Amino acid sequence: MHTVKERREKISETAETENASQAGEVLFSVGETVYEWDLSNDQLNWAENATGLLGINDADKINTGRNYTRLVTPHSSTNRNVAVFGSDKKDQGNGVFYQIQYALAAEALGVEKDVWVEDSGRWFADPKGRPKRAHGIVRIINERRALEERFDRLSRFDDLTSLYNRGYLNECLEAELKQAEIENSSLAFVIVALDRFEQINSIYGYDAGDQVIAEVAKRMKTSLRGGDTIGRFSGAKLGVILKKCNQKELLTAGQRFLSHISSEVVITENGPVAVTASLGGVVMPRYANTVRQASAAVQSALEQARRQHHPRLVAYKPDAVAENKRRAATKLAGEVVSAVQENRLQLAYQPVVDADSHRVAFHEALVRMIDSDGTIVPASGFVNVASNLGLIRMVDQQALDLTLDALKRARQAKLALNISIESSRDSDWLAKLAGAVRHQPDIAPRLIIELNENHAASDIDETCRFVEVIHNLGCRTAIDGFGAGFVSFSNLKQLPVDILKIDGQFIEGLADSPENQSFVRALIDLARVVDTKIVVEWVEDDETALLLKSWGVDYLQGYGFGAPIMSAPWPLDPPVADQSIEKSA
Repeated sequence: MHTVKERREKISETAETENASQAGEVLFSVGETVYEWDLSNDQLNWAENATGLLGINDADKINTGRNYTRLVTPHSSTNRNVAVFGSDKKDQGNGVFYQIQYALAAEALGVEKDVWVEDSGRWFADPKGRPKRAHGIVRIINERRALEERFDRLSRFDDLTSLYNRGYLNECLEAELKQAEIENSSLAFVIVALDRFEQINSIYGYDAGDQVIAEVAKRMKTSLRGGDTIGRFSGAKLGVILKKCNQKELLTAGQRFLSHISSEVVITENGPVAVTASLGGVVMPRYANTVRQASAAVQSALEQARRQHHPRLVAYKPDAVAENKRRAATKLAGEVVSAVQENRLQLAYQPVVDADSHRVAFHEALVRMIDSDGTIVPASGFVNVASNLGLIRMVDQQALDLTLDALKRARQAKLALNISIESSRDSDWLAKLAGAVRHQPDIAPRLIIELNENHAASDIDETCRFVEVIHNLGCRTAIDGFGAGFVSFSNLKQLPVDILKIDGQFIEGLADSPENQSFVRALIDLARVVDTKIVVEWVEDDETALLLKSWGVDYLQGYGFGAPIMSAPWPLDPPVADQSIEKSA
């Protein structure tokens, strides 16, 4: 028989064993194990779950610090021995914390892949300050490590092409430029851009577009020399760094690239795609000594290449005229941004009159920019630059604000506002118009939204959807510059617009030009077929006005009936009395 003391000790041992077993289960379930390390004899004691967690069938492999260290892969930057014995910190009585990551070799463990762990612990010193013992937690972090490696790869590589991404490509270019300056040599930076890529996406689908980019990237890699670098610059553009390359060698390499790209059609899941490209390049540091300058130079060269028929290849050279234009455009872009921010855009109003009575039917709202010195800049002086540099939406937003404000202030006001194709696809622009119409419904029938013919024809389905939305809001629509873009009759039948504005270039000298007369009459007949009202621009004299009237034109616009003026050509509505004040009185 056992004594009471022995039974209590037995119960205590059983409880400790059960608690240890439960603790081991908990640690195993969260991918962790714990250890105690006696540094005086290198003895390493682990929790019971350690061998199972680490995938070790022989406990002797981890029973000492030395044995455990043998499991760590050579490419691991550190291990526990280094963290403890190589530490320059001192134990102040609470131990010294360490946290490291390393990999246990798959071959040593008998598994397929290395096992990554995070080792967090604290070592304690003896009276002389030397490490005496340590304890800690080892956590399996394979998934986290894989995620970190993926993030690290994404920070340098493009997923689709497996090439360097733009950020890392720029870092490589900066490093190669520094090396070239040290060696007094040259290099070239090149952008290769696929032609008609938007059409490829539209016709074949985005998946096919991705396959085309990936295939072109493969072809490009096979045409590079050893030591050259390639990456994905953006979208359908690849960037290439050519070491020790001069202007002549750049053009030779560019011809080779273009030949490789177009050598065969690209087979996609949705069919074969014929691929061509355009190329712009710059020799550094001769024509660009920073990454930013190189990027601007190759973009300029690429734009020139795209305007050429063959070869679609340009190596950048400074052009004083082009550079002055670029600087002027950059300066003007800054002025446009400032004008928008400082509310220095205003409207000028030009009358559009009835062709029979010459009474004003409505006014066109024309955007003007008030320069910092007070100069009034017409739309022709800044709208194209704003459009090319992606600023046109800012202009259109403020133009809409000004137009809506004018319509709210005077119920006699009837306005036509021309907007860009970009704004017709801008949900914020449409939301602003819809909100104003809901708040004051009488605005809608007094507002005409105009789209340029070329823009409207660029995506006829999208334009039709936009026109439908504008009509649902109660506003009218017009196509501006009709005849200049030659919208096909089939497209015109699809466009349910209310007004066609015949482009003024066909009206100058109309009375003396039989060719223009024939063309304008054909446009009028075409408009009649689709039952659309007609406005003719640039009407300057009575003879032209009478001729157009006889052909059945509905409205006339031009200096013969009034130049644009900056002030509102109608009386403002009287202010609405505050009903709450009247009632209290």
